[in-house]
Amino acid sequence: MNRILSTFASMLIFVAFLNAQESGFNKVKDIEEVKSDLSRLTENTTSIQSEFIQEKHLSFLTENIVSKGKFYFKSPNKLRWEYSEPFEYMIVFNDKNIIIKDEEKISSFDTESNKMFSEINNMMIGTIQGNLFKDSERFNVQYFENANQYLLELDPKSSEMKSMIKTIKIYIDKSSISVAKIKMIESSDDYTSIDFKNRKLNEIINDSKFEL
Repeated sequence: MNRILSTFASMLIFVAFLNAQESGFNKVKDIEEVKSDLSRLTENTTSIQSEFIQEKHLSFLTENIVSKGKFYFKSPNKLRWEYSEPFEYMIVFNDKNIIIKDEEKISSFDTESNKMFSEINNMMIGTIQGNLFKDSERFNVQYFENANQYLLELDPKSSEMKSMIKTIKIYIDKSSISVAKIKMIESSDDYTSIDFKNRKLNEIINDSKFEL
């Protein structure tokens, strides 16, 4: 269980030390226009296939932990994280179920019976699909952009979430209106970043990908 929780934390707690201005982003002038563009992300994206590189920074380690694998998303609520380096590990979010394969061991959890798993499921899907910025009850959202990307910075409102996450950063390519990178700031300022590479949108993904 500890390893499972640690892996979930690595997936969800993403952080960057540079602020938006230092990264070459400026505040968006016409937020409503950006919201209109981003609505295409949730309305038109039925599936995503991608390779990913995950980098985890922990203050007590001298080197970052780098993992690689493949990612699959199928609307409305199916996710598959398939780690291949440095070890093989798989996490599948399938509707109300979370399935984990660690080597030959397979575990299953019901998100409705566990508040933490339910929150993880909602945040992962909302972040990947790009509609987390619409959740004004739980987040304050700031909008930035440069020539190629939008950057959404989401600051949690609840004290419970603030104790874990300082800021969620979602980088969205303007050309394809798809999520290119995710970062979150942990309360401790440790971080993980996930870069999505070779993204394929709206190609057919068989439901068997989300079963183990």
